[in-house]
Amino acid sequence: MQQVPIPHNMNPTVSVLMCVYNEDDFVDKSIVGILSQSFRDFEFIIVDDASTDTTQDILAKYARQDARIRVVRNERNIGLTRSLNRGIVECRGAYIARLDADDISVTDRLKRQYDFMESHRDVALCGSFAYYISEDGQEVGKKKLPANYKNIKEKLLFNNQLVHSSFFIRKSILDTGGFYNEHFKTSQDYELVLRLASKYRVENIPEYLVGWRVGKNSLSWVNKRQEWDALRARWWGVTKYGYPKFKGLFHICLRLGWLLLPQHFKMKRYEG
Repeated sequence: MQQVPIPHNMNPTVSVLMCVYNEDDFVDKSIVGILSQSFRDFEFIIVDDASTDTTQDILAKYARQDARIRVVRNERNIGLTRSLNRGIVECRGAYIARLDADDISVTDRLKRQYDFMESHRDVALCGSFAYYISEDGQEVGKKKLPANYKNIKEKLLFNNQLVHSSFFIRKSILDTGGFYNEHFKTSQDYELVLRLASKYRVENIPEYLVGWRVGKNSLSWVNKRQEWDALRARWWGVTKYGYPKFKGLFHICLRLGWLLLPQHFKMKRYEG
């Protein structure tokens, strides 16, 4: 039986934004998690950053089945930050919900975040707690974060206090406050949170609404570029966004020391 495409709302309330590059192992589950949401008034913008595996075929299959999906394909690989910004331009919803191509959303994620933002009109961006999931989809732990703005901002210079795949942000804030900073190839989410939290309220819903896939390749300290970009984001927080200088420099020195430690020592610390 031929499937009939779901009608597409030209003025959706929420735009779900995913960028993907060679994720044919996981993107299927990420897409299904969004299409299974209890909240239905959304469009699904997927930016394919010139994948070379079967990702393009998977995206085309789902786009044929559900008219809410719009696939934007880059002619060449331009990286996550620029792909995110290209996707934001395509978003028509009042809110943008982020999701990485290897992560998943629980069924009520969009509804819970939409209801929260509608009842907290002074919040620009909300995230949530997250499950850690393994490469085979098993829950292997939980990530609990500070929920209220005061506690988030107090800890923000130490580490990002919002999970990128849980971002739910007012589109108007990005239109006025700027998109992702293209000076950052990685840690672009951290820089954005530091920038927004310096002007607006950001909060976490104290519920586990996303599954965050982890593995040795996803650890931030395995990726030297990400470590340096996170360090630079902290520096921008102190020098550009008004965060306390003494506290900021302390955390920068602390993280720099960690960055300079031998790789095998950091891996041993992680593995227990």
